Amino acid sequence: MIPQTNFIVTRPEETRGLGGGPSSYIPTLGHIASTFDIYRTVGIAEVINAPESWAFTDLDSVAALGRIVDGPITSGEDIARAESAIRSALLYEFSEVAVPCVKADHGNGIIGYLRFDNEFRNKASFEAFSCVPCRDHLLAVEFVNLKDGEIIQSSFSESDLIGTTISDSVKNLNYVTNRTSEVAATLPMQFGAATHYTGPIYSAVTDRSPSGFIDELYRRVYRPWMDVAQAGPHLRLELKLPPLLAIVLHRSNSRSDVPTVLKELREEMAPIRADLVRLNRMIDSCHEQSEIYAQTQRISESFDAVVAESLLTPAELRYRRIISIFNLIKPVRQIYSIAADPLAADSEKFLEAFRSSQEVIKKNSRIVSRSVAASKVSELLRVSSIRDMVTSHFTGDEQELIHKNITNK
Repeated sequence: MIPQTNFIVTRPEETRGLGGGPSSYIPTLGHIASTFDIYRTVGIAEVINAPESWAFTDLDSVAALGRIVDGPITSGEDIARAESAIRSALLYEFSEVAVPCVKADHGNGIIGYLRFDNEFRNKASFEAFSCVPCRDHLLAVEFVNLKDGEIIQSSFSESDLIGTTISDSVKNLNYVTNRTSEVAATLPMQFGAATHYTGPIYSAVTDRSPSGFIDELYRRVYRPWMDVAQAGPHLRLELKLPPLLAIVLHRSNSRSDVPTVLKELREEMAPIRADLVRLNRMIDSCHEQSEIYAQTQRISESFDAVVAESLLTPAELRYRRIISIFNLIKPVRQIYSIAADPLAADSEKFLEAFRSSQEVIKKNSRIVSRSVAASKVSELLRVSSIRDMVTSHFTGDEQELIHKNITNK
């Protein structure tokens, strides 16, 4: 079900001439859209039909996902940006794309939302992200008046939009993105939703926000996958893929298959999403801090072992099955005992801790199997050669961009 939000707005007499009223035109581009009049809203009364898990992403992320499908990518950062969109699509029950905009009186009796993102996403972006129940969330930062396509007045007297035309889409989009950045960070927090922003303006604000439990578990897979699983000698270029994008491209014969693969993966990953919701509920239901710590530690350890589990060879898996009967009577020692938080450890200690976890899971599968989500992710990460995957899916110029982004050259 689509979530609905009841906002507390200013009194009717204060909204006269500021686009108040239910009849404003809402333009849609590829997805359905909802609106939030920032300029006249003072609070949120309630959220109806709130999803079990909910994420916000931004235009930069979903646009990059479209370039993964249609190409070419324009920067090595498109890889991380597309991963962010995929996280929003596969790990949550509902996703929203934050779209900064304004509300406008066109001077001809029509009042509606004025968007500047018409050319920002391609058709493939909408198709790929449609694998998840989603919508564009229009964040109207100002109410403006138009005359012959020019913005002549704004509810914000110091607005940079005054004197511009509606065709100045890039300039105006950058401006409204800046103006909506704080709301883009705080609104999802009030909804109880996660944020996966990669655009420089939004991510500069949300990087300072505390991450949710689902995000924390993802990071426990991400670091060993990037730092360990893909480490090793490289030829001319250093080429890496983040975990979810690697899974998607592994299943795609060509990049045009990505939208179909995402739909299939989303259905296949339903147990993962359900388990992540269950884990969140379990943590929330704990009353004693000691119990919260114990449950969090237990779940975190299962995700710490995901990448090590995915790297086991068929021979190691057969060996583990043979000795599994002996492990039933042995205590499972905790992995990552070197650092209280392996994500914060320096590279040398992190590698040592990872090797310790490898030795543990070679003998016992129970750490990963503590969580349905961790067990399933470890299966999905059994992918083919990342280097072969990148060279077969991306052009030579795109490979150079990926290499430069990884090596910061």
